[in-house]
Amino acid sequence: MTSAGAFVWTVPLPSSASENDLALLDDAERARADRYLRARDRASFVAGRAVLRRVLAEHLGVGPAAIVWGRTPCPGCGSDRHGPPRIADPPTSAAFSFSRSGPYALVAVSPSGPVGVDVEATRPLDVRELAAQCLSPKEAAYVLGLPAGKRPEAFHRAWVRKEAVTKAVGVGIATDLTAVDVSPDRLGTVVVHCDAGPGPSSWTVTDLDVGAGAVAALALPGTRGQPAIRARCWGTLESRKGIR
Repeated sequence: MTSAGAFVWTVPLPSSASENDLALLDDAERARADRYLRARDRASFVAGRAVLRRVLAEHLGVGPAAIVWGRTPCPGCGSDRHGPPRIADPPTSAAFSFSRSGPYALVAVSPSGPVGVDVEATRPLDVRELAAQCLSPKEAAYVLGLPAGKRPEAFHRAWVRKEAVTKAVGVGIATDLTAVDVSPDRLGTVVVHCDAGPGPSSWTVTDLDVGAGAVAALALPGTRGQPAIRARCWGTLESRKGIR
């Protein structure tokens, strides 16, 4: 395992949240869950937060409910009220990234450096309208030049790569996504340049195979060689011993 590497967990989300899931959340997470208007959205949030806690707990060797969240200062304004999330306790140098979409959840942990991950369940989209908002001119020309049936997948691939990079940088999708070129015409691993934020300007972005119906990507700093990735695909986390 190198400093440029990451552990990646693929976890199927349950269709509903359990009381065991809710019991793991802190007061702020429960309050956020209560703000969801639709029951299925609330259940997805609760299950996702429980998944994140269980995965990080096993990685850190603590109980899931013992993890205390904090934030690193926002790269844009310096505020620690809305910067990238971090683990405040137990003390650790590890960074993490989390994403969920539909029944899919991804957790990435980097031992000592920034990391970003994103997963999106593929679905029909108005690609032409979204391309103008989210894609660079080069990306838009490639995606819109494809047969209509292949455009949604190519757009989703570009989207998850952009999300992974901007999460790793710490600015999120609030930045100008049209200025982040992720080369959706190439599969596998690409080098992405992003000048937003104070971190590295070059990122290695790797497509992740999470199964049919979704696309995903992992972003790590640097451009030298293939990043070291240890991928794990878990069943329902509640079925695993010792991590409730």
